[in-house]
Amino acid sequence: ATAHEGAVRGPVGHGTVATVDAVSPAWAERFARALAPLRTDRAAGEGQVRVSVPLPQSARLLDELGLARATPASLMARWADAADDTRALGGRVAAVLGAGPHGPVGVDLGAEGPHLLVEGPPAAGRTELLRAVVASLAAAERPDRLGIVLIDGRDTAGAGGAHGEGLGVCTDVPHVTTHLTANDPVRMREFAQSLSAELKRRAELLGRSDFTEWHTGRALTGRMVAQRAAGAGAGADDSDLESPPSATIRLRPGAARRQAEAVPPLPRLVVVVDDLDALVHPSLGSPGRPAAGSVIRALEAVARDGERLGVHLVAATGLGGRAAESEPARLATLRVTLDAVTTGPDAPAPGRGRLVRADGRAVPFQGGRVTGRIPRTATLRPTVVPLEWHRMGDPPARRPVRELGNGPTDLALLASALERAAREVSATEVPSLL
Repeated sequence: ATAHEGAVRGPVGHGTVATVDAVSPAWAERFARALAPLRTDRAAGEGQVRVSVPLPQSARLLDELGLARATPASLMARWADAADDTRALGGRVAAVLGAGPHGPVGVDLGAEGPHLLVEGPPAAGRTELLRAVVASLAAAERPDRLGIVLIDGRDTAGAGGAHGEGLGVCTDVPHVTTHLTANDPVRMREFAQSLSAELKRRAELLGRSDFTEWHTGRALTGRMVAQRAAGAGAGADDSDLESPPSATIRLRPGAARRQAEAVPPLPRLVVVVDDLDALVHPSLGSPGRPAAGSVIRALEAVARDGERLGVHLVAATGLGGRAAESEPARLATLRVTLDAVTTGPDAPAPGRGRLVRADGRAVPFQGGRVTGRIPRTATLRPTVVPLEWHRMGDPPARRPVRELGNGPTDLALLASALERAAREVSATEVPSLL
């Protein structure tokens, strides 16, 4: 509406005298459609408008990570951002699970965890979701600040196909230090002893502090030593001891720096277990049955003390399985429940489920697939879909892509880029537990 030039300006009664422009209904409809995608500019401090969209039938993990073209440069930029994050001292442990109604759905094991439990019926996509967790953890942090340990509870040796390989397809990721398959009692006992020794070493190193406090003090000491060294001047004495008027003996910056460097860095450690049920109650014919108890006891220690020591547990079990009452399952503060696979043209791919956070909030999501072979040119093809006018302001729907049986998997492409990025930053590998 526009004010008439001859009208009296200012309030008259309950409104303002004005003349309405004579526009056609078609013009008004076009104008309304043009305004549909716009959102009001909210004041600072107010929450942004979150538009909900239907979950896709399938999701690609690299798209949800924003790494449609995974390159060493993009990964190093993410690692640099994690190093500057004061809330992730000691290492970032953030993982993206898949696509949700408001964007990617992820978990932060450091802030929300410390442990994650994945439950679901057979063929629901539990193993693929664990692979996605491994891939997204590696994309978020350097391999010298994060180590990943893989345990296949079920013996997958000799099984054919990508699904039969379990977590073994993730061993090319440079963050993976150890891969244990429950088919060798000797190796299983050795692993249990090594994991228990690692927990004991961390407890002795941290003392009464927890993982975050220890790294906070380490960072503060480094800054104080740097400031003292900068103010010492070139003519300062090279001796390691100061001789103040009091009887207190203090280390000079050079000695304090050497003392801090003598303590090796303490990275975060994530233990990923596929099929926890097979370890809690192994079958009679399982070759690893005699040593399964020792591995479970080591995992129980991780579940109890891992939060203070910087060790996290991600485990997958069946719905209502035997492992539901085990300590690793009961102490998990983050839980994922996957739906049973359905058939039909509109049925979602395996991996559809919901994430339940520690405060009880549930978020539905479609798990991101990372072992699919998706052609590079598929995303460049135009896609025409019907669009209803009342959803014109919603984000664009994800375009379906067709997987082909040729070419490397997304996980292989990401692992190659991670390996090259690790060499570029000269990252030291975390020692193996075997």
